[in-house]
Amino acid sequence: EGAQALADIAELEQLAEQLSQSYPGATMDDVDLDALARQLGDQAAVDARTLAELERALLNQGFLDRGSDGQWRLSPKAMRRLGETALRDVAQQLSGRRGERDHRRAGAAGELTGATRPWQFGDTEPWNVTRTLTNAVLRQAGTSIQAGVVRITVDDVEVSETETRTQAAVALLVDTSFSMVMENRWLPMKRTALALNHLVSTRFRSDALQIIAFGRYARVVTPAELTGLEGVYEQGTNLHHALALAGRHLRRHPNAQPVVLVVTDGEPTAHLEDVDGGGSAVFFDYPPHPRTIAHTVRGFDDMARLGAQVTIFRLGSDPGLARFIDQVARRVEGRVVVPDLDGLGAAVVGDYLRSRRRRR
Repeated sequence: EGAQALADIAELEQLAEQLSQSYPGATMDDVDLDALARQLGDQAAVDARTLAELERALLNQGFLDRGSDGQWRLSPKAMRRLGETALRDVAQQLSGRRGERDHRRAGAAGELTGATRPWQFGDTEPWNVTRTLTNAVLRQAGTSIQAGVVRITVDDVEVSETETRTQAAVALLVDTSFSMVMENRWLPMKRTALALNHLVSTRFRSDALQIIAFGRYARVVTPAELTGLEGVYEQGTNLHHALALAGRHLRRHPNAQPVVLVVTDGEPTAHLEDVDGGGSAVFFDYPPHPRTIAHTVRGFDDMARLGAQVTIFRLGSDPGLARFIDQVARRVEGRVVVPDLDGLGAAVVGDYLRSRRRRR
């Protein structure tokens, strides 16, 4: 019995290493399915086989790449697909709102160039009625058009091109504190960022978007880094640090229209303070310390001095956050939006599109 116990322990250690996938070049095919069935049951082996098949399918479709550390990473192709999917969901929500379509298209900036092109999601240019109707008629040519009625589809629509719009520098600040995980706001936040990034990178390439994640500290993240970000239990919602990073981004684009979008579900409870000898350290306190509130308000004041259009998307029903956000928005002449989780992406993307309509 002792020898069998030692053998089981050794086999479990090997399985633990195989399942951890923490060594360079690891794949799910490395897992010994027979050993897994012996130690953890047949269902565990079935689940591992399913994961291995999924891994192979993702590889064959080009959705996985090896990172420099030997670990799998989502490929650029996978990130584009995620962005496309997130933006498509947002587009469906926006188009389903009563009156939203006309509201988005109104007031496009820039003089007409005389050229037209097919409509794409995000366009705020006016419809070219002549080209749109012509496309619809040609599409239905050879079919019986009852009573002279021409049915228009999205594929028929063309818009009138306008002169190049003003470039924008956009800072998207997303709360990554642990409450976002606990309240099931983590995934909607990520999908929102991916949708906005895909829209900017494919439709408004002249705009400079930076995503800033803030918990105890704030940091600039790529869409791929945000996608892979896991929730960490740590104290602090450091909006002050995030606003400081946003200010750096906006100052790097002095000729662009500054836009700041903040997604958060809690009061600011942390800020950066200078320390002796140089550098800075995080100060945390709960309930929020007056110094934290003051630092954060000064951060918003800095956004106002830069001329930024500020919109804050408040998640949840925290009364303290509601009071703080409302006061700050009035101070900097910003906007407060209180979306439900399912509508977060549509709210953020819709606000970005409205900011484009306001530019001249």
